[in-house]
Amino acid sequence: MGKPINGSDLMLFLKGDSSDFVSIAFATSHSLSLSTETVEISSKDNGGKWTSKAARKRSWTVNTENLFSLDGEGKNFADLFKLWSDGTEIDVVFNLEEDYATKADEVPVGGWKPLTTGQYKGKVIITSLDVNAPNGDNATYTATFEGVGALTKAE
Repeated sequence: MGKPINGSDLMLFLKGDSSDFVSIAFATSHSLSLSTETVEISSKDNGGKWTSKAARKRSWTVNTENLFSLDGEGKNFADLFKLWSDGTEIDVVFNLEEDYATKADEVPVGGWKPLTTGQYKGKVIITSLDVNAPNGDNATYTATFEGVGALTKAE
């Protein structure tokens, strides 16, 4: 029997300047949402009491919540702002951190890296960036990434 995964180990990784994927600096939460658009296919043959549906299009979105910083290991707000401003398509991976079973308490130099097996991967564009700067508290930001094309799972 398997064991539950700690949410701290499941992360969003963006393709860095090299071919490596890197985490977003100071992330506090990531989420992946999958959805399917349907079309009604009801007819007289269905009996008239219930609708029938068929899958039409699929889409996916990834969200991240982060402490605001202009430095740190991995991508930061300034990096995401540039990608958003340029309208850049970004290669992403949603997966466990590569050393999740023995993860250290400190971020390794260069940021966290994804486990190479079991990756959910695809291309995204940033569709929103929101900054929150409350008086006397940590500044934070959120980012929404919408999938461009298919999300695939590597074995």
